[in-house]
Amino acid sequence: MKSRNRHIRLFVFFVTLSIILSFSVPSFAIDDGARSYWHGREGTNVVSFQSLRVDMEASKTLQFGPGSYIYPNADVEASLFIANWVHFFTLLDRPSSLNFALAGGDVDVDLTTAGVPTQFLPPSAVGSSFSESSSGFADPSVQFVTNLFGTPPLRSNVDLLNYEPTWTLDAAAMLAFPVGEYDDKKLVNIGQHRWFGRFALPFKYHFGAFTPGYRKSFEITPSVWLFDDNDDFLGQKLENDPMWQLEAHLTKDFTPDFYGSLDALYRNGFKSKINGVKSGEDIDIGSLGFTLNYQLNDNCAIRTGYSSNVFGDSDLDTGMFRLQIVFGWHAAMENLKKLQGGH
Repeated sequence: MKSRNRHIRLFVFFVTLSIILSFSVPSFAIDDGARSYWHGREGTNVVSFQSLRVDMEASKTLQFGPGSYIYPNADVEASLFIANWVHFFTLLDRPSSLNFALAGGDVDVDLTTAGVPTQFLPPSAVGSSFSESSSGFADPSVQFVTNLFGTPPLRSNVDLLNYEPTWTLDAAAMLAFPVGEYDDKKLVNIGQHRWFGRFALPFKYHFGAFTPGYRKSFEITPSVWLFDDNDDFLGQKLENDPMWQLEAHLTKDFTPDFYGSLDALYRNGFKSKINGVKSGEDIDIGSLGFTLNYQLNDNCAIRTGYSSNVFGDSDLDTGMFRLQIVFGWHAAMENLKKLQGGH
């Protein structure tokens, strides 16, 4: 009986523990992640803590994406942390969630000045090369997600037990607040000193039995990033075109406690203008990677993953390693566990 109760609890908690909360992060260098938009029972809360290591060598390329830590002719090393809190609820009879994200860390850049547009170079750039770094908090963000079709309200354990999704479509809107660490005399900054946000349409197809150990999904998320102007970029005005992004995941449960995913991410656009003059090149990056997620217990999961660019600009070489801990809970489920434990 205890074994049966445990498996029921595992099933009820799968929505909480199968998600990754890196969507809505301030730095758009980071993908949403596999199973990011799986909905949880109404009233569920989740906190997530992750550490990321980004290494990027942009030899000869003139791409420029400050939030993605892409600088012309630069070698970049970044150590970042991201903390998220998400709350699941029902809005207008649709499963929804609200996510708050806080990020920060440090970034070190070694840049070769030859061939780099002078508009990108700070006053401290003297000679053929220079180094610059930044540390502190990034721009915090908030994201709202709601289901458009395919997922019914998940108000109770019965709703979760009867949940058998096939095609689902969500809508997501994210906004970042320009309060992160920023120095107008530096090229390299953690914050962006401007408002920016994203609109996305996460689309999922679930196949196989929707039971822990048997779940499979194909997920694709088209989105567009929009940016306000930065009126104090090295004493100049920086504008950027929208950036288009397409993310995809093929996920599979290997056991009730362990799943993996093959991941793909493509970004294009983000043409820069400085004082109204086009500078640099469009972003053109395509990455492939993998994710592994292990459920430690009813409330906690640990996740790791790696990705690297394999198509797009051949002069860009990137690698990103992620380690994440996810903790989720629902008051009713916690009370049920206490009762089952005799407390």
